[in-house]
Amino acid sequence: MTSPYRWAVLAVAIGAFMQTHLHRMAYAPLIPTFVADLGLTYAAAGTIQTAYFWTYTAVQIPIGLVADRWGSRRVMMASMAVLVAGALAFAASNTYLESIGARMLVGLGGAAVWVPGMRLITEWFPQRERGRATGLMSAGGGLGGTLGLVIVPWVASAFGWRAAYGALAAPAVLVLVVIATTLRTGTAPAPAALRASGGTLGRVLATPALWPLNLAVLFSYGGYFSFVTFLPAYLVKALALSDTEAGLVTSLITAGTIVSWPVAGALSDRTGRRKPIYLVSQAASALVCVAFALVVPSLGAGGAAALALASGLLIGGMILPFVAIVEMFPHERAATAAGVANTACFVGGMILPIVLGRVVDVTGSFAAAFLVAAAVQGIALAFGAFMVETGARAYTAER
Repeated sequence: MTSPYRWAVLAVAIGAFMQTHLHRMAYAPLIPTFVADLGLTYAAAGTIQTAYFWTYTAVQIPIGLVADRWGSRRVMMASMAVLVAGALAFAASNTYLESIGARMLVGLGGAAVWVPGMRLITEWFPQRERGRATGLMSAGGGLGGTLGLVIVPWVASAFGWRAAYGALAAPAVLVLVVIATTLRTGTAPAPAALRASGGTLGRVLATPALWPLNLAVLFSYGGYFSFVTFLPAYLVKALALSDTEAGLVTSLITAGTIVSWPVAGALSDRTGRRKPIYLVSQAASALVCVAFALVVPSLGAGGAAALALASGLLIGGMILPFVAIVEMFPHERAATAAGVANTACFVGGMILPIVLGRVVDVTGSFAAAFLVAAAVQGIALAFGAFMVETGARAYTAER
């Protein structure tokens, strides 16, 4: 029997995931400022962005193991506390190395939300609702990313980038209080389950069906994060937009995902299929990179904005591999499985922005970098073709 409390749990997870994406995306519209003010190359600016992913990636599997052992509440509270410290440190940074260190701290704080959130969904939601629940939590990330792309450059233009980024600590404090007062504490496994889970990581890694999806999300999200990281700078250079205008156009992609992620999740629940919806969205993601590389310069700001919004509306199915991954395992291993997959995801996010930045430095062309991102997305599509269907219809057939 399902409990109405599951919606309160989901609301908390959505609010926490908003903070992760708010901080992840808030730096992107500041890249032109960093390049100009600090005399950085685009590869160096990309390195500041990827510093977030260094720590985020490194702790995904440990966070999954801890969340499976001790429950999601304490892990998410610690996450928000570290995120607050990282935001304040980045706002106070004065050198390139200090900014990298602060972004690493931000990444560490943002790391412990998605994985324990996915565990909460497997604990509280039946299979027929998990696609929708995952999509709604992901939509929280889309909302946070959109706010970061829109609000940060706008506040920075009036008060400076330090005030704009430092202010992002306030909502993280609020979410920390909500987690502490709303999430129940009794979600950790019983002691017997803890003893039985000693080989959890080994069992997860030994599952063959996991690996095509790990590789798919590595290339998929690595390409996506790289593309969105440099899109504001591209719009400034190609269309002569201001930083604020470029951030606004880029935010339309994340705004579109606020709709498309829950719609894709709900559609996969309704049809009982995860794989076809994912493959369609993955193909669309590759085409988006090509379109921005080759078409946008002739479209102008209005055309770029329309394409950005359409892009966000088309890529919602990219969240479904994560639903499939946790559905491969019992809920006491769900966080560990999600941590393994998220590690793969952010290995791509850690490396590819530097690669794309290097392409820009060498060629002087953002379009060339976006074509590389499209090729990366195509590789993800190829691995996605080997995805094992885990939706309700496949589960019923197996029964």
